[in-house]
Amino acid sequence: MIMIRIGKYEFGFAPCSMALLFVVLSVVAVLSAINQARPEFPMPLTSLIIINECFALLGTLVYGILLHLTISLIAYIRRRISKL
Repeated sequence: MIMIRIGKYEFGFAPCSMALLFVVLSVVAVLSAINQARPEFPMPLTSLIIINECFALLGTLVYGILLHLTISLIAYIRRRISKL
């Protein structure tokens, strides 16, 4: 498995990439909410930021699920091939 060592802690590739993806999506969500806010638009900026952050969190969750399933499938195939 791919492990990333930070001090005495080891993290897998999937959690590190999910954290990085969430940070990037959060920055993009705030910037897009600021860009989307208009004086004639009745929704306040804080609500737009919260909505966009929820979408960023949802995207990170889906990415994490798919990435973890892919990594476990690859590990399963490697174990199965090594038994042959």
